[in-house]
Amino acid sequence: MSRPLPNRASVVIVGGGIQGLCCAFYLTTFGVRDIVVLDAGYWQGGASGRNGTLIRPGFASFEWTQLFQLSCDEWSKLSRKLGENIMFTQRGYTMVAEQASTADMLKEAAEVHRQCGVDSFLVPDGQLKTLLPAINHKRVVAALHLPTGGFAPHHAAMKGLLAACRRRGVDVRYRTAVTAFERTADRVSAVYVGDHRIDADTVVIAAGPHNGAMAELIGVALDGYSMRIEAMALEPTRPLIGPAIALIDSLAYFHQTSRGEVVGGTEVPERPRMSLRTDVPVMASMAKIYLEMFPQLAEVRILRHWAGMLHISSDFAPLLGPHPALRDLWFSAGWSYGFAGGPGGGLLLAKAIATGEIDARMKPFALDRFERGQPIAEAGIVLAKN
Repeated sequence: MSRPLPNRASVVIVGGGIQGLCCAFYLTTFGVRDIVVLDAGYWQGGASGRNGTLIRPGFASFEWTQLFQLSCDEWSKLSRKLGENIMFTQRGYTMVAEQASTADMLKEAAEVHRQCGVDSFLVPDGQLKTLLPAINHKRVVAALHLPTGGFAPHHAAMKGLLAACRRRGVDVRYRTAVTAFERTADRVSAVYVGDHRIDADTVVIAAGPHNGAMAELIGVALDGYSMRIEAMALEPTRPLIGPAIALIDSLAYFHQTSRGEVVGGTEVPERPRMSLRTDVPVMASMAKIYLEMFPQLAEVRILRHWAGMLHISSDFAPLLGPHPALRDLWFSAGWSYGFAGGPGGGLLLAKAIATGEIDARMKPFALDRFERGQPIAEAGIVLAKN
């Protein structure tokens, strides 16, 4: 028999993916107790169990780089902090340009990294064959390598986060849908699961593609829309790819696991929709890019092809912080690189909730930045505009 839901909590987090669990875990490090995490789906049923697992510390803008540098640093410490092996592997992350204009962007990104203290370097022509021996070198105009990047299997990371949260007393419930919210004056005061009411000092919405629906239930505006992304895994083969790779111009990203599988995806413009169905044209697009960039993969078969859903903001950057319309309501939404940014975003959000201090690295991602005319321009992402 399952335990009854509590009647009150200091913090109720709606969403048990990597954003929700990271926020919960870091809240406990600030001494917050009586935390409840509610998720309508099953364990790892959302994007946190359906992503490419790539992690990088640097992008092209100062805002993204400062946030993801923090997150990558947290990834490197997370096994120790959680007391669980999350299997983060720092085999590096390489951003590849196939066009001259993108090569110029990588040069500018390298300078951003230098100013932010991120370890990265433009790969000299003579070193490209050593770093990426199997890539089609005729297609590569420039490459920017980040040695501290890499990847972490989502099953290990999520298992570690869930175990650490529960050891610290966080009440995490899956298959538990939030059906309503209560507003008192200018704040959110309670969360409902069916007829059961949970009084809450603070409510955090980290519900992935369902962030918009949660905002509607509360009665507040939230930028962005839900969309689908797809990825696939190839059958194991001999080692071909060392670091994780982002092909900026081909809108592709992938890495090779320790088992030899090449795992990744290609972004294809498509109408936003809520669906986990995969499309053959997207799979064909991925296969075409793999073949063009790594001809040795021509005879390798596709093992798995899957889809995941995200909530994307208008500028593809996170929506991180308090909602301007209601007190005690916080969002971790709009993530296009949510798995990679989970620890950094969770740490900054928890710090802000626990201390009232909004870190300078978090401020640019405020929910009202569009109304203030301050969207974030980021050229180093692998995303297709719909």
